[in-house]
Amino acid sequence: MKGSPFPILETDRLRLRSPKDEDIPHLLKISQDEDVMIYYGVEPYKSEEEAEKEVDWMLGIYREKKGIRWVITLKESDEYVGDVGVDKLDMKHRKGELGFKLVKKHWRRGVMTEALTRALDHVYDEMGLNRVEALVDPRNDASWALLRKIGFKEEGVLREYEFEKGEYIDLIMTSLLRREWKHP
Repeated sequence: MKGSPFPILETDRLRLRSPKDEDIPHLLKISQDEDVMIYYGVEPYKSEEEAEKEVDWMLGIYREKKGIRWVITLKESDEYVGDVGVDKLDMKHRKGELGFKLVKKHWRRGVMTEALTRALDHVYDEMGLNRVEALVDPRNDASWALLRKIGFKEEGVLREYEFEKGEYIDLIMTSLLRREWKHP
């Protein structure tokens, strides 16, 4: 990964590409959408500088071989509509943790299913991962349904795993193994 160009992935409708400065206002806006971020565990950004740090983080995890996070765009516009990727890479054990978010106006249109499918193809086939984990808030019905749809299995509940908005919350540990991966 290090030294190699950031991989650009495509589907019929989407392009998954490297983050860039033009994405900063969109990252600021999505971070402030309570409907999108309610179960994400991150406080809304107050400035473009905070959103710029996210772009730096996305680029940094790739450069440092700790993960990859693509910006999701519609092919015709190249404008940020979400992001998806795997971080917390552990190449000794060939595993990483999946994360994703999508601008609300693109919900329920198959965009995230399409993006996840292409991203998972890459992390299994090109990066050689065997296991992808995803932590999901049990109240997040849409994300949990999406993960099940593409084949993730529940492994158990991590009780009071995070402290968010003044309370401890449980998270469901899910995973998808390379041998289980089938396109939805």
